[in-house]
Amino acid sequence: MADLRPRFTDDDAHQVRPGPRLAAVPGSPGLVLDADTRQLLADGLGPFDMDMRWLAHLDETNVLRLWRSWTGHQIYQAVVEPRAAGTWAIRDLTVEQEPDRYGGSVSAEPGEFEQVLIVVVNTLRHFRAGHTPYGPGPDADPLPPPWP
Repeated sequence: MADLRPRFTDDDAHQVRPGPRLAAVPGSPGLVLDADTRQLLADGLGPFDMDMRWLAHLDETNVLRLWRSWTGHQIYQAVVEPRAAGTWAIRDLTVEQEPDRYGGSVSAEPGEFEQVLIVVVNTLRHFRAGHTPYGPGPDADPLPPPWP
């Protein structure tokens, strides 16, 4: 199997910008991360091509950030907190509220965030199995089941 993941690197970090108007979202997303999913996010999703809409990275302080891939603007930030039995919960979700960068509203979160995170994780899982958005590589594994 060829792991084709475009990982988030230090070079990618220089191409993204923090969200200047991050607003706290009431409540917490309901998604729970297992150890594998947490590691996928820690490796991150770096640039691949213009069809990829998101960049993602979970840093060493357990802060998860999601950026729009074509602008580098940060849209989401959350803390990933350890729970029992090797799982992690997502808390302290914030979303960019600069109208030029994001047209959503705090009231639509955390559902919108969950949908974006599902896309990011499934994209990482597909790349790891040797599948790009354009099809499988020559030594690709079968597509993994959808997450979550």
